[in-house]
Amino acid sequence: MATPDYYNMLGISRKATPDDIKKAYRRLALRWHPDRNPGDDTAEQHFKDITAAYACLSDGEERTRYDRLGPLYQPDGRPPRPEELNEVLGTVWGNLWGRRKKARGEDLRYTVSLPLEDVATGCERSIRIPRQVRCKTCGGDGAQPGNGRVTCDVCEGSGRAKGVRLFRSDCYHCEGRGYRIVHRCEPCNGAGIRSIDDAVVVKVPAGVATGQKLKLTGKGNEPGDPGPAGDLFVVINVEEHTLFRRRGEDVLVEMPLTFSEMALGADISVPTLEGVTTIRVPAGTAPGRVFRLSNRGLPAVGRTARGDLHLEAVLTVPSDLTPAQREALAAWADTLSDASHPQRQSFDRHVQERR
Repeated sequence: MATPDYYNMLGISRKATPDDIKKAYRRLALRWHPDRNPGDDTAEQHFKDITAAYACLSDGEERTRYDRLGPLYQPDGRPPRPEELNEVLGTVWGNLWGRRKKARGEDLRYTVSLPLEDVATGCERSIRIPRQVRCKTCGGDGAQPGNGRVTCDVCEGSGRAKGVRLFRSDCYHCEGRGYRIVHRCEPCNGAGIRSIDDAVVVKVPAGVATGQKLKLTGKGNEPGDPGPAGDLFVVINVEEHTLFRRRGEDVLVEMPLTFSEMALGADISVPTLEGVTTIRVPAGTAPGRVFRLSNRGLPAVGRTARGDLHLEAVLTVPSDLTPAQREALAAWADTLSDASHPQRQSFDRHVQERR
């Protein structure tokens, strides 16, 4: 890990005298000492950092080595590792060509389950999303309004480290804000953000499929600092249907028919995604035949044209015949010739050829 800017930590320029270094350390040590900030992890870390910075810069030889190596300096004197060199080069390159971006809130994800019928027409869903929003009391800075913050005395409100530097460097003690928080905002306890359950209306277009994501811009978490909110991604889950099977924009349905309906023909009421319609099953319909109802399937997202509804004829066989019914069915079967069942006749012929 690259060594941080010790001069920035002590709030001094690179031309600071040994006396300047000592005065800066004493002043900051009083502010960040753990005894003065019990239970404050940030203050404890600041105290450790400025102590490490003072230990280096107050030693003439170490300071000279630090000035020569900069971020590649290591207190134990070991040479920088390749990953540390890459980190330093990446930071320098980013500072040289990149602009500092405002903090952006986190994106959120929520899954909505829909029945297939809603996919056919599109729908709206009201959902409640636990999300973080900027505190309205403090505006997100975490300070109590009125007297909660003071100008940073290290950078004098500029938000920048002292001294001439090739690349911009934020003040270590105020993190570039130009002020320090001395009294935390009570409603958010200084976090700058609060948790709420937000009611959101999701407009689901017709034709969506499982796994598809709908993006609601700005409905994710908000950052405490000024910056855009994250986005909410609503993931679609289309529920399995007990009757309809989806195949892209087409819909498949198994249509159970009795033997008499297949043999004699019949008008059959069949289900659609919108309700019920009637089709004509012609006499002599064989199991497996598919009837197509055009434009009765699902639309593609953003299109008005729809797929088709396919109805597959499936023979349903009675399983609880009475003795009288069995006798009648056997008598009827005896009246039929082999030519009445051409498919069975062809099958039997192939069997005989293989004997």
